[in-house]
Amino acid sequence: MPANPYLDSASLGKTTVNHTDSDTDTDPGSAPAPADHVHVDFDIAHKACLAEIATLFEHIQADLRIITDRGDNRAKGIYQRQADTVANNPANIAKAAAEYINLEQSSILGMVNAEVGNPTNLGVTSAANYNAIRNNTTIPGGFAGGGAANRQSAGYGGNAGAFVGEDGNTYAELDFPLSQVVTLPGSAEGVVEYAIAGKQRSLTLQSELYNILEEAASGAKVDVLITSGGQIPVAEGGIKGKNRTGSNRHDKGYAADVQIFTGQGLNKKKLKVTNEKDLPIMLKFCQACEAAGATSIGIGNGYMGNTGIHVDIAWKGQQAGVISGISPWRYWGGKKASRFTASKYIIDLMTTEANV
Repeated sequence: MPANPYLDSASLGKTTVNHTDSDTDTDPGSAPAPADHVHVDFDIAHKACLAEIATLFEHIQADLRIITDRGDNRAKGIYQRQADTVANNPANIAKAAAEYINLEQSSILGMVNAEVGNPTNLGVTSAANYNAIRNNTTIPGGFAGGGAANRQSAGYGGNAGAFVGEDGNTYAELDFPLSQVVTLPGSAEGVVEYAIAGKQRSLTLQSELYNILEEAASGAKVDVLITSGGQIPVAEGGIKGKNRTGSNRHDKGYAADVQIFTGQGLNKKKLKVTNEKDLPIMLKFCQACEAAGATSIGIGNGYMGNTGIHVDIAWKGQQAGVISGISPWRYWGGKKASRFTASKYIIDLMTTEANV
């Protein structure tokens, strides 16, 4: 009997279908009904192949879900995977979860995510860029991790200092709560001096504000240098760039920008909020200003080079009808002098967001 070419084709992996001759009778004039036979059904074969492809895509989707679930909101893609031969049983799942938690708690995962989200440009050989590996300085480093969307906690570099709170946790200057700061006095004599000659804001301060600075300087044992004083209001002839600049808060001496110092003689030094030893003294001064009657304070997070402090009673001046155009906000910080970029400690100190 000759070989069946259809069966030969089927033996090559094609799907076959058997048809029996259920009716050998035919209508008059028609061709005889086919006998029992076997043929290849390519449609079924194609369906089987497509099913295999669909299964592969399902596996890929499952892997992608695992990848995105194990990444965090700042930078997806941190993914651990056991060998495909490891059973997906509860013991292995628990082991993988423990490893993930260890990575998170050790800050390694956060550091990797920060680097993935905003890679360090190692081609820039400045000291600031390499602060990430300069851990023996007053501002310990790590990966900066970019801007506000994926900013890292203390120790990830940039110019953000790392501060240890009373609870033993490490905080960035921006996130340091007042409750975790042990404020300390400095070692200066408490002298307040002007350094405004020839400046656009060259008016002396309101006596109430000057007294607040004196009282705070004495209480915090720091020397205060007034670097920006009062200015002439626009309504009284003030001209921007000549005898006034910036905020109305400084009109008629209701606000001052100051720098504060500790130590005496050759040991005298200017304080900076990013220095772990300086910040407690600076906050001692700010607490004393607020207690003595200051209605607004600006400090920290890059504000005035991290050394300047703004202290004012401008809200009182506006309430008295002496000056105008004063917003009610009680605190701010950052390079843009915004309450939205203020450090946590000044938010805590000034208690409410606005004067009323």
